Amino acid sequence: MMKKRLFMSLALVMSYTLSACSSNNDSNGISEQEQQSESNRELVEFPENYDKGVNYTTVNRGNVREELYTSREAIEAVQDGQPIPDGTIITLEIYRDEDLDEIFVMEKRTGWADGNPSEMRNGDWLYQEFNGDKSVDYKEEIGRCFTCHANQERDDFVNTMDEMKSFDLGEFTGSKDGNTESQIAGIPTEHWEVKAADDLEGSQGILQGNRLMEEEKSGIIEKVLLMVHFNKET
Repeated sequence: MMKKRLFMSLALVMSYTLSACSSNNDSNGISEQEQQSESNRELVEFPENYDKGVNYTTVNRGNVREELYTSREAIEAVQDGQPIPDGTIITLEIYRDEDLDEIFVMEKRTGWADGNPSEMRNGDWLYQEFNGDKSVDYKEEIGRCFTCHANQERDDFVNTMDEMKSFDLGEFTGSKDGNTESQIAGIPTEHWEVKAADDLEGSQGILQGNRLMEEEKSGIIEKVLLMVHFNKET
């Protein structure tokens, strides 16, 4: 009888011990390592104006379209055989049925590798997932991002290194459409002066005290530049 009670007591102690270990190493089904990675994801903020960078490739998968962006400096480094620079941000837009659904961001900063456990460490890259409205998607498990990119260690954990290497920077104009009008619109004209000719019909109607309003001035300059460009092309 005494032995039976002793055995039951030992079993109870072991049960509490295992339960305590489980509580320390696992919270709501998330391991300590995953919790650490989840906290580090907050270092990656939403990259405003990312779409002014290089839209270096588009991937279509059924009703899903992916647009990838990064900086010109990152593309140049890759094409020159150099490491991807510190501070590089790669942004992936994910469209479903042409609606922006998710925005995935990976960012590289020196020393960020030290913030993750060795089992979840892809160089100095950290990841973040945003919803289409730019809010953080906390439902997305960031650990999956580490796993997905881990097999690309040879390419600095970037899945689209080949697309970076083959992209023609000569075609990059700093806009999605890359058309002539957008190139001309980007020319600074603040220091230019526009004067209305006496015989230009309707010109005086847009003058205010012999000064053109800035919007009208820019519009006139852009139209003139477009005329010069197309006359030159033909």
